[in-house]
Amino acid sequence: MEIIHERPSQRLHYRVTAPMRVAMGAQSFDAVDWGLGGCRIAGAFRDLPEMGSCHTLLCTLPFQGFNITLQAEAEVVRLDEAGGEVAFRFVQLGEREAALMQHFVEDLVRGKMTDVADTIVRIDTPVTPVPTKPDPNPVEALPVRRWPLRQIVMTLFYVALGAAVFGYVGVYAFATLFRLEVESAVVTADRSTVTAPVAGRIVDLPQRTGALVTAGSLLAVLENTDRQDTLRRAKSELASTRAELAERQALVQEERRRAEGYALVAKNNVRQAESQLAGLALAKENASLKLDRVRALAAKGLILTDEVETAELSLKSVDSDLARKQIHIQELKELIDGGNSIRLFTGNAFAGRLAEMEARVARLKTEEDYQQRLVEDLGARETEQEVLAPTDGRLISVEVARGNAVKQGAPLLVFEETGAEEIRAFLTQEEVLQVRRGSKASLYVPTENRWMSAEVMEIDRTAGFVDEVTETHRFRSPDGRSAQVTLRPAEGDLPSSGTPVTVYFERHRNNLVFRTLQQLTRGL
Repeated sequence: MEIIHERPSQRLHYRVTAPMRVAMGAQSFDAVDWGLGGCRIAGAFRDLPEMGSCHTLLCTLPFQGFNITLQAEAEVVRLDEAGGEVAFRFVQLGEREAALMQHFVEDLVRGKMTDVADTIVRIDTPVTPVPTKPDPNPVEALPVRRWPLRQIVMTLFYVALGAAVFGYVGVYAFATLFRLEVESAVVTADRSTVTAPVAGRIVDLPQRTGALVTAGSLLAVLENTDRQDTLRRAKSELASTRAELAERQALVQEERRRAEGYALVAKNNVRQAESQLAGLALAKENASLKLDRVRALAAKGLILTDEVETAELSLKSVDSDLARKQIHIQELKELIDGGNSIRLFTGNAFAGRLAEMEARVARLKTEEDYQQRLVEDLGARETEQEVLAPTDGRLISVEVARGNAVKQGAPLLVFEETGAEEIRAFLTQEEVLQVRRGSKASLYVPTENRWMSAEVMEIDRTAGFVDEVTETHRFRSPDGRSAQVTLRPAEGDLPSSGTPVTVYFERHRNNLVFRTLQQLTRGL
């Protein structure tokens, strides 16, 4: 008889080939064999797992009409790429899953199969162990004078717990009945837009957004381009006036030289006219003598009457020329006596405008003096315009950048005054009826974990009814927070604007019962 010695099996658990479906991700396989230590599957893998990688397996056991699914974390311990087999080792298996699989394997190996429902019930039923040793400290053996500390501690605990619960309920009921909590409140402050006082270019913006500034602090520096343009125009007009004045003065000098010539010509004209006047006087005398002779001859009948009329006409013509020449000589003498205003009569018009030119020069000198003073005044002024903070406040936003050109009245900065902050709470129409003007309120600032007291200053029930565009009233839903209440702190400083605040108002009931109780209380 030949004895064959085989190596002992290294397996810790039984391996069975009972049907079991293993799902790994989106793929499902039939197990070749399995046990409490792991399982081996084979099939058409899309991608074979890597050696040593961990996976979550869903193992399904069909047993007596039930499908029992167990979840286990498994590690790849063996890989057969040619045969498409992968061996897993369970690294994490729950107690319930391990007990169920062990019961299944043991019954399968022994050939004893029980109802699976009874198996699951027995596995899931908790069993409280009963001690078999006697109590070393029985109650009968305890001394009579021992204090029941546990009972006292539990009693005090429940008393404290009950007091806390009833105290909380009482405070909550009081706050609900006599206090109105509004979380839709915020700290606000008046904001104003600082505009450019003049048209110019931004030279400097020393303050940054969010900076706190005091009254009179420098906010912006502008270069006054209008003043520079005005100065350039004034200098240009002054130069033009000076050029015209120099031209007029040259013309006046020339006109004065002409006036001297006019005076000399006028004197020569007077002498010529006087010499002509003597000739006209002789011609008048000759014409008069001729008229006497013609009249004598006509009286004797030696000549015709027409010759007498011709002689009379000749005398009148010479007499008229003599009178005109005398008047001309008188005019020339008056022009000569006029001094600088001497003009020469050319027969059609007077030549020479010295007086007019001198008046023009005097006017240009006056304009020159005025424009000179204007240029000096504009040159003495500062070309840079400073914009100062009107009050203590905070810079909200800067609307321009350094180097930008702005017009007069254009917005530069948005400035918010500090020290005059107030709280604005937004309430519904039902809530605002329970608030009274002048009543006290408590403020809680969540960002600072701080409590403050305040007073109701203004109540505006229709603040949310006004349309911002048309400035007319319109309907709002009753549950909308269309009412606005303004509060001011009784003490302490408020945080910066935009900080959320929770307000606790004194609730004033408006129903019939509370009003009747108030009337009865006042009557008593």
